Amino acid sequence: MRVVIIFLLFIVPNFCSAQGRVYQEFKVQSGTGFFVNRQYIITNAHVVDGCQSVVIKGAVPEHDAKVLVLDKEHDLALLETDMPPPQFAPLRFDIEDLKSGDKVLVIGYPGEAGARGEYAVAEAHIEDIKLENSENNSKWLYITDVVEHGNSGGPVFDTSGNVIGVVVAKAVITTSYQDTHQKVSEKPVGVVITLATLKQFLLDHGVFSEWGGSGILFANDYIEERARDYIVNVQCRIKEE
Repeated sequence: MRVVIIFLLFIVPNFCSAQGRVYQEFKVQSGTGFFVNRQYIITNAHVVDGCQSVVIKGAVPEHDAKVLVLDKEHDLALLETDMPPPQFAPLRFDIEDLKSGDKVLVIGYPGEAGARGEYAVAEAHIEDIKLENSENNSKWLYITDVVEHGNSGGPVFDTSGNVIGVVVAKAVITTSYQDTHQKVSEKPVGVVITLATLKQFLLDHGVFSEWGGSGILFANDYIEERARDYIVNVQCRIKEE
């Protein structure tokens, strides 16, 4: 058997953004982000690439944010704001014991909900974890197909409420016979930048964050209640030509 993974709209500026709409003289693209400390926010690079200005709202009142780092290779961006949140996201210490079938939560600003400035919660499960680069232990995490436009840059949580990765794309996993290439199945999945890549990104740019263990099982409602204090809708405003 052979497994082929086809990424859909991976690292494309408009991917996983809410529908473009005119905001005065600007076109607005929308994604998700989350505070990792009182000053810095993580999102995807493709959410804020090419923006004339970036505005955040949700955990904090509507406020400007500055793009400090745009890492297109790993599709991560670091934003800075002087509006601190009530809380910031705890990152899981490691993900070595995660396995296929484990429950996760995706919280972000997708689709019509995101367009209205409302976050949405989706329960999912880990489909697979792929080691992409043995040199830096970078991994992709594949989850149930719950990712929608606008989820890009948002956190994925374990059952202890710790962030285990960042939503980045959708993909289709195609399984076929290796000798005949005959397709056996196709499965849509959500693609997540996992903890090792995020941790190295923060370390490279001198950003410190809170780390949490994974021994306590919390209800979805409790994780959501805490997450609303540090999740934001990230709006990229681009001047219309």
